[in-house]
Amino acid sequence: MGQEVALGWVITDEFVEEHGMSDYWTVFNGQWVPFFRRQITTIAGNQISLDVPSRYSSKLRDLASLRIESGYISECGIQDIAVSNTIERSDALLFDRAHAIQFEGVKDCWMKNVHSFAPDGYTEHLQSGGVKILSSKRVTVTDSRMEHSQNRGAGGNGYLFEISQSSEILIQDSVGVAGRHNFIQNWGFGTSGCVFLRTDSRDGVAHIDDSGDFGSVGYSEFHHSLAMANLIDSSTADDGWKAVNRLFYSSGSGHSATENVFWNIKGQGDLYSYQYGHGYVIGSTDIGVHTEVTNVYENFGTAPEDFSEGIGEGTSLIPQSLYEDQLSRRLADSD
Repeated sequence: MGQEVALGWVITDEFVEEHGMSDYWTVFNGQWVPFFRRQITTIAGNQISLDVPSRYSSKLRDLASLRIESGYISECGIQDIAVSNTIERSDALLFDRAHAIQFEGVKDCWMKNVHSFAPDGYTEHLQSGGVKILSSKRVTVTDSRMEHSQNRGAGGNGYLFEISQSSEILIQDSVGVAGRHNFIQNWGFGTSGCVFLRTDSRDGVAHIDDSGDFGSVGYSEFHHSLAMANLIDSSTADDGWKAVNRLFYSSGSGHSATENVFWNIKGQGDLYSYQYGHGYVIGSTDIGVHTEVTNVYENFGTAPEDFSEGIGEGTSLIPQSLYEDQLSRRLADSD
């Protein structure tokens, strides 16, 4: 027992067609992809129990299977430091996706009280990205702040808190300022069970030229290929959040999200929830909420309309935090 495994399947033509993505999903087609990173708890006959439920149908049609994983780095962390990798801005524009911190292939690790800063002579903090979590599980990032990217152009730049192909990641009580996408799930299938708790996103701007003088709103968002059953809870977005069909953008992101929950969201920005299948927006304050399906552009193929209630009534929502309520119940059950 305790064996590390991944539950995944092949991105078959049938899987792609089932989601209406034949014109968009091409990058991972024909590949076996790990959707859920898990651990075996029991084996009884031909039944295997995992430590965390799966959150989507795994079909024999797509050659769904468990594969053994190994090599995780565990119980490591970074804490109580300030970071910067700023260089001359003209040089920063030459390098895509330069992150200050990266967790890759880890489990049960953490980052706490880590802040970016502007070195002497600079106003910006980071070349491009802040912290990236890749192919990992059970990682907590808390009480941290990343801000002011030099490179916020196309090509994956300016992602301050980024999760990719990972399971059960918690980003809590953290602030993202002046990135392209301050909080983001990115690149590929296989992100699920992640929580953004009491995050604060502001001043996100996507630059459209090298000068940085022109840009559009840079939303926190689900960015690529069917992020499943994640939670954005009690968070503030003065720029905004998106869970939409991104169509051909980013090498064919298509449906970026399904079965995700926005709970008690507030801010001066806009929330766009156009999720494949089902999505949920429960409780909001001030933030503009958009769920209507017109079947064009970002909401193409996303019917039925995502469920919403308590819009504009977030201050009276019970419980105020879905994550905190579930955590307290689980801890009580374990006593």
